[in-house]
Amino acid sequence: MAIREQKLIGTAGELFTAFELTMIGVQCDLIKQDGTDVVAVKGKNVHLAQRIEVKTSTYVDDKKCYSFSTSKGGQKRPYTKQDCDIIALVALPERKIKFISVGSHKGMTKKVHVNTFRNDDNLIKKSWDDALEKSLTESKMVLEEWCNNKQ
Repeated sequence: MAIREQKLIGTAGELFTAFELTMIGVQCDLIKQDGTDVVAVKGKNVHLAQRIEVKTSTYVDDKKCYSFSTSKGGQKRPYTKQDCDIIALVALPERKIKFISVGSHKGMTKKVHVNTFRNDDNLIKKSWDDALEKSLTESKMVLEEWCNNKQ
């Protein structure tokens, strides 16, 4: 796949993520910063910014899985809380997103079966709520560790 085509697919995934978050009542903005594509700044009861890295896939492998690269940098390493808070896995042909907290996935790739996207009409909202809850817990742990190290 040509680099230009990859960029267009990535941009489509980012725009789609911002659109879907807006549709479920999350105020967000597209940004271009290393490791962050979208920042969700305000939700129902949450007013803590969440940095979202969007990963978009259009290809299904022989096992009927979408494969997402969840690594960063030239020397490839998994994303950490220092990079982003939530990873959005966008299956563009399905027009669906599965959100995961960065702390719940340690690998450099993530495979998701097509049925995960096809069989859950409420996947976007449910996975957002779950990823947000986990991300806030992870943020609290990082902050507590930081405070303990400062003493």
